[in-house]
Amino acid sequence: MLKATAAELTSLAPGTAADRFRDMQSGKLVSKGEPGRYGGVVMTDSDRVNTLLGFTFDPARGESRVANVKRIRRFELSSATYNPLRTKLSPEDSARAAFQFVERLGIKFDDLGTALDGIVGSMRTSAFPDWEAENPADIVVDFHGDRSVTVMIDRPRTNNSAVFIFEPKKAPSIAAIERITRLHRIVFEKLAANETAPDQG
Repeated sequence: MLKATAAELTSLAPGTAADRFRDMQSGKLVSKGEPGRYGGVVMTDSDRVNTLLGFTFDPARGESRVANVKRIRRFELSSATYNPLRTKLSPEDSARAAFQFVERLGIKFDDLGTALDGIVGSMRTSAFPDWEAENPADIVVDFHGDRSVTVMIDRPRTNNSAVFIFEPKKAPSIAAIERITRLHRIVFEKLAANETAPDQG
């Protein structure tokens, strides 16, 4: 189910998706079950995120798909900003408020991979729906080439949001043309769906 979901999200052909999924499993970035009817495994939050990253982003020439996913996951948190309605905060207070804003989601911000895992995890449990309650929230993740990733979690109705920016340790040279890839909330909702065997649904 995870392979099919990620293939649908990224518009990959089934054969290409199968090849990339095997790459992720061979590189120990995605769990692998055992042969037999009950040999399957429930995919972890990291399995789901790694599959999406492996399907979405092609590695640079000479780099493996597994190494590319590991590199992306290691992007470090460089800034956190809270954007409340009609309030001015110092940079330090703004960062503190940003973490407080999403505290109930249980997301860790050790690096980009951990943060993305946390978003999926919050949707696999009741954390995200309990947190948003009657104030619908949105999640947008923008990949700005290889230079930075912006994670924004906001409540549009109240005009409150937290923005977290992740960057690699060593910034790449500026590209003449930069591709921006945007992931919407629906991506994480679909990744969070729990798979069951056909006779267990």
